Amino acid sequence: MDPQNQGSRFENPASGPGYPPPTYAQQAQPVAGAQPDLLKRGIAAFIDFAAISVLYFVVVMVLGLALGGLGALVAGLVAFAAVLARDVALQGRSLGKKIMGLNVANASGGPITVEQSAKRNITLSLGYLSMAARVLPIVGWPLYALLSLAGFGLGCYELYLVATGKPRLGDQIAGTHVVFDGQAAIAL
Repeated sequence: MDPQNQGSRFENPASGPGYPPPTYAQQAQPVAGAQPDLLKRGIAAFIDFAAISVLYFVVVMVLGLALGGLGALVAGLVAFAAVLARDVALQGRSLGKKIMGLNVANASGGPITVEQSAKRNITLSLGYLSMAARVLPIVGWPLYALLSLAGFGLGCYELYLVATGKPRLGDQIAGTHVVFDGQAAIAL
């Protein structure tokens, strides 16, 4: 690495005077150990889920007054969909990731699709699906309890994987990886 770029997360020997500007692929060569830390990812997730919870609350209040239990069902489904699509919401990333300077990339380093976002976040969306299920007649509360327990268990497992430096289950399912802005995904 040249002395001018010390401390940079990216190594590019063909940069500097006399060289053409690097391409995205050249800029995005990750340096070993340049993974987003647990604190940044945790703050990003907190921001995301706080925003989705506010959305859920607003929809429950507005539709709940007008439609009763059906409003709560719709609010739960809206929040469930918001979790699934959260990583493509703002220019290909979630609100929390945008604020924290993180991004989700596919295995080739490009932006993820809505389908990959849904696969990646299905494990984190069960809580809101359970909120929608609880208003269903007869099966609602047992389904709510089952989905809530499954969501809690998966959430704990996801946290364990991230805390131990492993890709979370959602990333394994979708073939994605959390990176710093502008950094390509590390080969999966």
